[in-house]
Amino acid sequence: MTWLDAYEMAGSDGDLGALLAFNSTHLDGYRQHGAAQTNSLTAKLRWYAPAGRLRLSFNAIDNRAEDPGGLTAAQVDVDRRQAAPNNLRFDADEFIRQQRLALVWDGYAAGADQYQLRSYLGHREFGNQLGFATSGQTTFKRYFSGVGGQYSHYRELIGVPHKITTGFDLEAQQDDRRRYDNLFGERGQLRQQQDESALSQGLFIEDQINLTEQWQATLGLRYDHVRLAVDDLYLVDSRDDSGSRSLADWNYSAGLSYRLTPQQSLYARLASSFETPTINELANPQGGGFNAVLQPAQAVSRELGLKGEWTSLRYALALYRIDLKDELVAFNLPTQPGRNFYRNAGQSRRDGVELSLDWQLDDAWRWSVAYAYNHYRFTEYQTSAGDFAGKHSPGIPRQTLFTELAYENQGAYIRLGATAQARVYTNDANTQSASGYALLNLRLGKRLQLGEQSLEPYLGIDNLLGREYFDNLRINDGSARYFEPGPERTLYAGLRLLF
Repeated sequence: MTWLDAYEMAGSDGDLGALLAFNSTHLDGYRQHGAAQTNSLTAKLRWYAPAGRLRLSFNAIDNRAEDPGGLTAAQVDVDRRQAAPNNLRFDADEFIRQQRLALVWDGYAAGADQYQLRSYLGHREFGNQLGFATSGQTTFKRYFSGVGGQYSHYRELIGVPHKITTGFDLEAQQDDRRRYDNLFGERGQLRQQQDESALSQGLFIEDQINLTEQWQATLGLRYDHVRLAVDDLYLVDSRDDSGSRSLADWNYSAGLSYRLTPQQSLYARLASSFETPTINELANPQGGGFNAVLQPAQAVSRELGLKGEWTSLRYALALYRIDLKDELVAFNLPTQPGRNFYRNAGQSRRDGVELSLDWQLDDAWRWSVAYAYNHYRFTEYQTSAGDFAGKHSPGIPRQTLFTELAYENQGAYIRLGATAQARVYTNDANTQSASGYALLNLRLGKRLQLGEQSLEPYLGIDNLLGREYFDNLRINDGSARYFEPGPERTLYAGLRLLF
């Protein structure tokens, strides 16, 4: 059973607007040792001034969840609802507490020029217990912050209108990370203590060019520099794993669009990208410090699309190809189940088609659909376990589909939705997979007006037909515990109160 509670208060007075929302979700858990609770608080404040707009936002979350762990295919056949034995023995679970405050100013400059200044800061506490003893508990305290800005200048060059935007991003993160032995749910000996830091700096420029009334071009260039450092404070092992890495790259983007009609346009894009491993992804499988051999992923993407928008109909169609070098691939070790490490795949290719449609059939009926075809595979990839060139990327279904038919009249609504996906491989070798599935979901509710307050009770059933499926897969699990069965039929109820 799932319970959801939502309370929201919003209003405005002249140039000032505010929103305050609280959400709470309680899950009994379909599987043994699978209960979870999530609470979130969101506050937003907007102020409109003659010189611009100020936005202040605050978000806080408190998540706690038991971890039933992954199962082997044989264990799934015996009992889909069981927890992994070691996850019970070691009382596997995790908690996350995070607060984030952000401030954004959108300003008006001379003429039609615009600018934006933005900043944020936050704090996160994390702790978990995994299903093994040595270093089976992790905690970290994280402080993160960032500032950025951009300026958009409109001018005419050689008789052609341009919108030139330049800007910067500066972000920092500091972690105090510790690992302890997990003594069947109790904290044991300290095994690792290190301070981790990340500093990211970026500069960018983009030019939007209105070539004609129908043709528009976009050109962009960005430079990023990331410095990652670790200070090893655990010297009991007589080894200092302190160190740092600096990663930098230039990336480009180019786009061209043509307006077929006032409602439809055709576009093409070409871009490169640069993805550095996060501090978590740089975890060293051999112990403390960073994984020295892990490299950033680089990609070149091409996209061709068609989109249109009318009063009652919106659609989009896109075809794309992405060529990747050193794609980051997750795996874990049999001795440390549930803890992910990362390695690079030499070369990968992703081809796909995406289609979306949103159609307001009449005043009461609405139909939406989203479909994707994904042909993701490795083209050059070798590990000590073998050569995986030509294998499909694990964790990515070949096809996915979502569709929903909704009816709403006088505040009452009913929504019938379906989600479906094809088979998913669970490891790089493509030797095991999770079968595809299709699920039906139903939700109904009623919005009631009580003076200045609005009350919305709602009731829903997920997986209406009780199909068997997996709602999560643990890719490249070292003990072949890939599968986390999803609930068969879930009833949930909630109440949303708007002041």
